[in-house]
Amino acid sequence: MIQAKALINSDFSNCIEDVLYEHAPTNWTLRYDYITGNNYLEGFFKNKHEAQCSFEYILGSSCFSDLINVTYLKIEEEDWKNSYKKHFHSWMVNNFHWVPIWEKSTYLKPKDDLMLLLDPGMAFGTGNHETTKLCLTALVKFQNKSCYLPKSKFIDIGCGSGIIALTACLLGYKDVIGIDNDLDAIKVSNENATLNNINNVSFEHKCIETIDDGIKYDFIVANIQSNILQKNVKNLINIMRDGAILLLSGILKKETQEVKFCFENAFIKNKIEINSACYSINEWEMIEFSSIT
Repeated sequence: MIQAKALINSDFSNCIEDVLYEHAPTNWTLRYDYITGNNYLEGFFKNKHEAQCSFEYILGSSCFSDLINVTYLKIEEEDWKNSYKKHFHSWMVNNFHWVPIWEKSTYLKPKDDLMLLLDPGMAFGTGNHETTKLCLTALVKFQNKSCYLPKSKFIDIGCGSGIIALTACLLGYKDVIGIDNDLDAIKVSNENATLNNINNVSFEHKCIETIDDGIKYDFIVANIQSNILQKNVKNLINIMRDGAILLLSGILKKETQEVKFCFENAFIKNKIEINSACYSINEWEMIEFSSIT
């Protein structure tokens, strides 16, 4: 097993993070060392050739690729399998806690609070990334609203580790589905469902383009790249039931107005009245659309 690692200039670390997110999930992560104050690009691969090919595919065409000097170190396979654990930390919103499985025996939560245990593996979705955190915070917020409908149909598009769909289930949604075009993500999502003794959430290997528009949903979360959101605006609107809520995440602040304009035009063409709001964490933004019945 090979560890690929490079010291990254802080001036373009945000740009690299954006590129990595556009290709998520990948074997690459951007890591900040709190002791040295340095940023590192880090990835784990079967061999050096695979690492070099991955780097060239994802970052080779970027304007800063020539400034990145990658070094390669052979490591034990077990170290690689567990490397992601140092990037996932427990966190909470109100009465809901997201906790890595390896902290199960040591993590303390109030008796009546809710908790989801996770082992994300290499799948995207620990809740520590801003795009996922925005969605999860919104779900907890809706839990206490009068319009909250626990029996509503819920779909998580681009489910990754399953964190959003499984959170929805624990919050009370009874009809929950998660889809992803990555088979590994579906595997990890099902494993996380088992960790939490959740057996009523369905995870399917499916692309957003193939969603059945004959099935309508009350709550739709799409945490994927902004260009894919815009490309599939018709698909997303077609699966909204009257009064539905649509959360769009995975959007950089600089992309928000373009995405918002795209969807608002589509709503107008379909004669759907909506309210909208935007929420942000750092450089990332989520758009919330609520259709008016």
